[in-house]
Amino acid sequence: MSDRLDSQYGLFDSPIPISFNKMYINGAYAVSNSSDSFSLLNPKDNTLVADQIPIADHVDVDIAVAAAEAAFKGPWANFSASERSACFYRLVDLLENELSDILHLDSLTTGNPVSLIPTRERNYIRNCLLYYAGWTDKQRGDYFPDDDGFVKLVRHEPLGVCVAINPYNSPVASFFIKAAPCLATGNVLIVKPSEKSPLGSLAVGPLFEKAGFPPGVVQVLTGDGSTGARLASHMRVRKVRFTRHFSKSMKGYTNQTQKVSFTGSVATGKKIQVAAAQSNLKRVTLELGGKSPAIIFDDANIENAVTWSVNGILARTGQVCVAASRVYVQRAISSRFIELYCTAMRDAAKDIGDPQDAKSKFGPLADSASYEKVQAMITRAKNEAELVVGGHRIGDKGLFLEPTVFLNPKSEAEIYKQEVFGPVSVIKTFDTEEEVVELANDSEYGLMAGVFTRDINRAMRLSTAIESGVVGINCVSMVSQIPKDCGSC
Repeated sequence: MSDRLDSQYGLFDSPIPISFNKMYINGAYAVSNSSDSFSLLNPKDNTLVADQIPIADHVDVDIAVAAAEAAFKGPWANFSASERSACFYRLVDLLENELSDILHLDSLTTGNPVSLIPTRERNYIRNCLLYYAGWTDKQRGDYFPDDDGFVKLVRHEPLGVCVAINPYNSPVASFFIKAAPCLATGNVLIVKPSEKSPLGSLAVGPLFEKAGFPPGVVQVLTGDGSTGARLASHMRVRKVRFTRHFSKSMKGYTNQTQKVSFTGSVATGKKIQVAAAQSNLKRVTLELGGKSPAIIFDDANIENAVTWSVNGILARTGQVCVAASRVYVQRAISSRFIELYCTAMRDAAKDIGDPQDAKSKFGPLADSASYEKVQAMITRAKNEAELVVGGHRIGDKGLFLEPTVFLNPKSEAEIYKQEVFGPVSVIKTFDTEEEVVELANDSEYGLMAGVFTRDINRAMRLSTAIESGVVGINCVSMVSQIPKDCGSC
């Protein structure tokens, strides 16, 4: 574990609960100006994991932004592309020894199984950093000839201070997937992790300086929606990138920020966009979730389609934006597919357990608010669709929920139209290609889709016709990647 973090917090010498009473600002753990704080519970048993986590106020935000600007204009501005790449490579080396402990921290508060760490989490983060290490010298710009007597040169330049507002379901992976392109292009970054999962992000902070990034280039501010609001409206921030999470309401806007990255709920994303527009028209990138369709035609390999579509809804207990929550199966094979799919969903309940046990494939929902939201949607759905699998709590403690399947939802059923963010799917039959394209596109979401067929011409047609950012052929998403020995995709 990071020596600096361990000396500050004694993470692996002290019993739980741990007091995380500092933020990471300008290369050091700093005491917050704010007296407000929050605590975190383990969703497997409701025990206290950490307390005294500060909610950064406007003073903390101003200090972090000032430090970021100083870093942007300081030594970091003179780093060559090869020097930035070298920092990335050193960071990858550091994470070889540090990453597992860091990811274990977030497992304590999110319910993410530690069984994901050796493969999916580690490889995803490592490959992301290595990829962007190769982008540091690719900002080429453009040239226009002197046909009017002037040579025109277009340069790509960094924006400056950027902000990442991250989700709770994959906090460390989101940290790196936003930090990597930001730093590769010469920007600096302030990370605001979800109030449900800030521990791993706090642990990551010092590793950037150990890897050679100057102090202030990467900082971590903890807090709730009010902290996100202060960052999203700060006049000296140039971009915000937001990734979905269900947060407390954004309130307390002040005219202050300029690039923000945010992942989270649609309602919160709208508020961030408004804050950005009302402050300095900073750039905003929003990733707000999905209601992803998996489409199974009658010529598909049924076993492969079942495996991918089940994994696609159960990854992280359904708490992923690309979850395959709408399943469309062609009528000719619907009986066989539904039988196998429902059996697989029932059997998956056996793999739900203690997320800190490496034998568990699936864990609980992240917190009581998430659990109550999903359970309420299931209750309402019983009047709008046929419940055929699950729907009940597992055990008498913790936030464990059975994998759940509904059949034949009404066309406007909430469970069919809205993202659940839990292990809940709906199955609907179709007859023709034209029909299923219309059904798949009848959604406000358009993030991920999967098409299962042996007909390459149909696969190519559907990949164009479906209004989705990514369309997998005989798979849904690499997030729900299955072992290679399955030989199914």
